[in-house]
Amino acid sequence: MGFYVVSAWFYGEVYIWSRPAADRLGFTDQGKNYERIRLNERPFFLRFMFVVLAFVQTCVHLWRDFDKIQIPIMKPNTDPANATVNTSPDLRKALIQRSVNMFKWASGTVSLTIVFGSILYFFGFRHFLWEYYYYFASYLVSLSRTRTSPVGLPPFFSLLLQCVIEGFLLSLLWQVTNQTFNLYMERPPVKKGKPITDDSKDPNGSLLNGMKSKKATTKAVAFLELAMITDQFSERRKTLFGDLERRKGTTSQQITEICLAEIRLLIERINCALDPKFRPASEAIKESNTQAIALVPRIATQPLKTTPIKGPGDPLVTRTDKIGAFVADIAKSHSSPENGSTAYGRKAIKNAQEKAEEAVNATEVKVSGLFANFVSSPLGAPFRNSLRRTASLVVTGAPYSRISLICNAVTALTNLTISSLTEDDYGKWQKGVPDIVRVFTIALTKIDEYVAELEVHWSDIETLKKSPEEQKKGLKEVDKVRECLRSGLEMIMRRYGEYLSGLGVSSLERQEAKKIASRGPEMAVVR
Repeated sequence: MGFYVVSAWFYGEVYIWSRPAADRLGFTDQGKNYERIRLNERPFFLRFMFVVLAFVQTCVHLWRDFDKIQIPIMKPNTDPANATVNTSPDLRKALIQRSVNMFKWASGTVSLTIVFGSILYFFGFRHFLWEYYYYFASYLVSLSRTRTSPVGLPPFFSLLLQCVIEGFLLSLLWQVTNQTFNLYMERPPVKKGKPITDDSKDPNGSLLNGMKSKKATTKAVAFLELAMITDQFSERRKTLFGDLERRKGTTSQQITEICLAEIRLLIERINCALDPKFRPASEAIKESNTQAIALVPRIATQPLKTTPIKGPGDPLVTRTDKIGAFVADIAKSHSSPENGSTAYGRKAIKNAQEKAEEAVNATEVKVSGLFANFVSSPLGAPFRNSLRRTASLVVTGAPYSRISLICNAVTALTNLTISSLTEDDYGKWQKGVPDIVRVFTIALTKIDEYVAELEVHWSDIETLKKSPEEQKKGLKEVDKVRECLRSGLEMIMRRYGEYLSGLGVSSLERQEAKKIASRGPEMAVVR
């Protein structure tokens, strides 16, 4: 919002000071020859509308998520040897394709600005802001002290037309800037038909550093490059198997660990969603390390009491606390053994408590009904609990989606596993294949289990309108992750299945992997 406001203010200043005198946008209005100089309200109104445009653009920006960068997702290739290189798209063509949406959102933003900006100006901020504006201008020019009220905006139609045209151009400029940056960041990491790390002195080392980066964008691009290398660049793919001289392990070993870590993180998120008491192994180790060490033996025979100690309590400040204490005293006096004859008092108190509880329950029902009606209205959309957002939050992670990291990691591991049958001269990759099969199987099992346990929240009106079978078929992000895992596991079992028994994979694990890999999305969502 701050950057939009500064951008709109600078754009407005350049426009106002570059217009001719005929537009009457000067700082002051000379008026007639016998009149004193007056402060001009027209540029003040124009500046106000530019600031409102910045606020509206901020709301639209956050609502439509203009900062969203969609890193491409690679799928496992059935024939990596015949893959084609994915070149970078032309930015100009991509912008032309999105031009219709940019014009539409720019027009909508300006329309909202004109409506809400005019209401806010004429019915709210006009006289309030004008006092400060006049006070500031009085130090710059000599103004009449008797004319401190706004002097009007004639001709208003031409001024409004300027707001519409310049506001549309400014909003369109913002749209083009956002889309250009997003398209630039979404381009595949290819330079002159080769991976971008080929220019490095240590290509595989640079690739591993990018995959270990803490920056989300750098890490996502590195995973995409790895998936493209395993899919489209056979010569570079062979170097991943033959690069054995590394301090932290061979290149293939580090790639396996990093990619499997993303899938294991997915499994931990689902475990936390299925069982709130679940704690990942990393957190359990930290808790065990932070436990206090008993250096001095216990001297007392009895352990210390942990129950709360009754004291005088906090002082009564509010009126509610005082009334509650007064009622409690009455209850105590009527419940004491000395006042057994006054049982009617206890009965009256009990009746009063029952009526109070009924009133509270009635109020809660009424408030819940009003809140339900509000959530059902268009204004209550931000307060709804969406089934798709909840499932995407658990499966793809937060605060930013890790769907590209997960799918590209699965694609890279699948392609390398299949290619290792003919390209791994040293036979190092096969040691990690059992872990790959097990992790893929567990991830698919956990996704199916989580989707089966999902329940639609009462506020998710759009999902409730669908049939029970269609409700869980609209989880697009979850379906993408599951399909990527399923196709990868299926390809590995088909090409590597006969060698798994010799690598330590039991027959029960192989049967489970084949079973889960053969299940389609329709079978997975139905209990």
